[in-house]
Amino acid sequence: MTADAEAMGGRTRALLHTELSMLVTALWFEIDHSDGSAASSFFTADAELTFSRRTFRGTDQINGVYRDRTARGPRVSRHLMSNFHILRHETDRIDAVSALVLYAQDGEPPLPTTVPVLVADVFDRFVRVSEPDGEAWWLIASRRIENRFLVPGDVLAVPTE
Repeated sequence: MTADAEAMGGRTRALLHTELSMLVTALWFEIDHSDGSAASSFFTADAELTFSRRTFRGTDQINGVYRDRTARGPRVSRHLMSNFHILRHETDRIDAVSALVLYAQDGEPPLPTTVPVLVADVFDRFVRVSEPDGEAWWLIASRRIENRFLVPGDVLAVPTE
């Protein structure tokens, strides 16, 4: 933890933790319930999104990932996030990690019960962006998903190679 993070009061840390974990949860909700069509709105214009060894740069490429995912046909997914932890905090930048458990199958619901297809660590770099009027919010500047457990032979809906 940096000196900035240590200097933050407990209440400030708790609010920041809540705000960022809500952002991550809202992004997963968007992907699970709206096919990710607005996923790029959670990222900076020049963000990097990495799935395993495949990186997409900028909101146009991120939009393409979710357009291609939708074009595959119906898919049911639930991205379950937990263990959100702030690794580094600076004034306008925060690095965090969370655990992701993914249940997903192609098709229309309801589908037969399944085991998780993926357990991963998700490393996010958040940056604070501001408007001239003073309004500010956090966006993801970099997201790296590192697989920890993966069902052999299962096909993820996003390119990882």
